[in-house]
Amino acid sequence: ACSTYTKIIKAIEIAPEGSELGSWRTTAPPKIAIAYWKLGPEGTILDLMKAVRADEAEHRDVNHLVSGVREGQVNPLYDPESKLDLMLTKYVQAVMTRGKD
Repeated sequence: ACSTYTKIIKAIEIAPEGSELGSWRTTAPPKIAIAYWKLGPEGTILDLMKAVRADEAEHRDVNHLVSGVREGQVNPLYDPESKLDLMLTKYVQAVMTRGKD
């Protein structure tokens, strides 16, 4: 997917001025895309393609990272036990410091 979006981006960037593909450098994407990808009011279809490529790169990296996780191993991106430990630590700290202000 990253390679495909990279090719699309390059094609938009080098497309002749006045061509349909070249117009994607300045054409606003659909409002739902602007909101979802947080493109801002000046966002273009080219910006959208770059945002989607970045998202696909993140999926690629995550998939490669967790592809080696074996049964019984903790997912390095989501360890519920460490999340619980952090929550309990914050709670205990809050209880211990109450009224000391």
